[in-house]
Amino acid sequence: MKRFALGLGFGIVIGIVSTAVLLVMLLRLPAGAAGATAIPTLLFKNNRVKAWSLVLEPGQATPVHTHELDELVICLESSKLRITKAGPEPEGQTIQPTFGDVFMAPVKGVTHVLTNTGQTRYRQVSIELK
Repeated sequence: MKRFALGLGFGIVIGIVSTAVLLVMLLRLPAGAAGATAIPTLLFKNNRVKAWSLVLEPGQATPVHTHELDELVICLESSKLRITKAGPEPEGQTIQPTFGDVFMAPVKGVTHVLTNTGQTRYRQVSIELK
């Protein structure tokens, strides 16, 4: 009887862990789905810089945000991007950085949304200069 109870308890624990892993995987899928909001990931921070990773699947956009600092951007995967600045008459610009491009984005004080309007994933690392 003890073996049965132990086996049953072990089976229940494995079932719960498997269900939790499956739910985590399923709940993460919408973040990569088209149309979902992409949130940058903080990679590194010290008293001089902040480094961020951003991945935009086709159709994804960042939330509306305002940059506190200028930044250096390194393109890791290319796609067509639409930059839409906030305002009563939003102005927009389309760009397509290519793999390996490094550029200084003068974004300090700019409020905007970045949308991947291309057919491929866009990926960048940006470094905010304090």
